[in-house]
Amino acid sequence: MKKALILVDYINEICHKDGIFGCFPMLEANQAVAKLNRLLEHARKNSWLIVWIIVGFDKNYSEASSNSPVFTRAKEFQKLQRGTWGTEILAELNYQAGELIICKNAVNPFHATNLDHVLRVNGIEELYISGVSTEVAIQSCTRDAHDRGYKVNVIADCCASSKPQFHGVSLEILSYLANVIQSDSLI
Repeated sequence: MKKALILVDYINEICHKDGIFGCFPMLEANQAVAKLNRLLEHARKNSWLIVWIIVGFDKNYSEASSNSPVFTRAKEFQKLQRGTWGTEILAELNYQAGELIICKNAVNPFHATNLDHVLRVNGIEELYISGVSTEVAIQSCTRDAHDRGYKVNVIADCCASSKPQFHGVSLEILSYLANVIQSDSLI
């Protein structure tokens, strides 16, 4: 079964200590960056497709829904603009040139992107999903992947939230749709 590692929103504005969206404390406490770098090494060694997902908007925010509280906040504070520090992948993560980066304009990485197409043309059947925030993007991605027929695994100790209680409840809910695993079970 061909596999893909899907890395959702590990960008500065959400994951860096100076970012506005606050997932840094949980990532730091769980040593998630070191774990993710080990996962990336494992995925590359085993020829998994690696897909980085970032959220980002043009400078006018014409792609951001005005009905979305989170994206309205991003526009108000001029955050999550493509091509800025805020939408760069964390420097501590071992991104390698040539790995696919898909930019999304919604919470769900499948919505209005070519993610499903990329997975299908590469014959991917099993997904390992990790990212932030657990209660928003990871829940959305996992639910959609499940409904599209993929075998889904959520890497719990590499996911994070700005609210630890939301993280735990989200993982419990996601266990109905996916295997919720720890990173060390893969390495």
